[in-house]
Amino acid sequence: MNANMKDLILVNTGRSKTEITDENKWIAQFREEREFDRIKENTIKSDISRLKVFLAFCKKLDKEPDTLNRSEFTKFFNYLENERKLGNSVIQYFKLLKVFYRVLRLHNFKEFETECKERRRFSKFEVKHYDSIDSKILNEILKAILQHRSRSNLRDALMIRMLWDTGCRVSEVIGITYEDCDFKEAKFRIRNTKSSNERFVVCSSDTLNALKEYVKYNVNTGNSDPIFQSIRGGPVRRGWLSQVYRNAVVKLKEQGKIPKNRRVVVHSLRHGRAVELLNKGVPIEVVKEYLGHSSIETTLFYAHSKERTNILLNTIKKNL
Repeated sequence: MNANMKDLILVNTGRSKTEITDENKWIAQFREEREFDRIKENTIKSDISRLKVFLAFCKKLDKEPDTLNRSEFTKFFNYLENERKLGNSVIQYFKLLKVFYRVLRLHNFKEFETECKERRRFSKFEVKHYDSIDSKILNEILKAILQHRSRSNLRDALMIRMLWDTGCRVSEVIGITYEDCDFKEAKFRIRNTKSSNERFVVCSSDTLNALKEYVKYNVNTGNSDPIFQSIRGGPVRRGWLSQVYRNAVVKLKEQGKIPKNRRVVVHSLRHGRAVELLNKGVPIEVVKEYLGHSSIETTLFYAHSKERTNILLNTIKKNL
């Protein structure tokens, strides 16, 4: 490949066992409602996995979900924390049950939900437990990936750069096919979205030039083929890219280039892109649409992030 491409591109063992229920009427009804809402299959599967834990707990109590009371919901969440040792991830079960009882039109969870809100029971978990990054840290990550001895280092670095430019999720970039690309305008259609709604994103001229060079070496070039391919021409595994990114971050922390107390994950790219766009004055409504947020509240989280607050405070300080 062209050498100039590099210049263009960077079981919890203490968990107790619990009985998992088989697919039953509750799961079937939940799946039907979520499919009607056009929720992606992977999301439904993840929710059902947690739902089975809840239904197994109901079975232990010899109760049905529509007969549980406030104290029994309390017991369930205590069970998650004390026996299953889930910690902060209990918020995922709380969110799941809110959806479960809402879409199945059951009302016995409402009292518990209201009380949790009043007592701010889960509010401390509502924060995103990762830090955003800026272009300086991004370049360090890209350099670390490019310096790694791997047949796919150029591709991996280019995908990371695409994640930064577009603010996309990993699954969205992996899902870009040839028919989604407008190489003349540097515009890409994103179809594999969390909300199932298509949107368009763009990349920088440097990224576009690197991408044009990269696709020359692809095995498959049909309209439905992904632009980022494995050695055999198939799609790149999501877990692979996350691992490559994670390895680079670990290496940089060992070198002292990233503070060890910072949690820098792949989603930090999306976070960082949102913060940077907002700092450059892009209206929050535009950022919302560009990132594909279903709710403005999600975008507001980035608007009020500590990274953006620090930048604003430093700007104010300079003008005092």
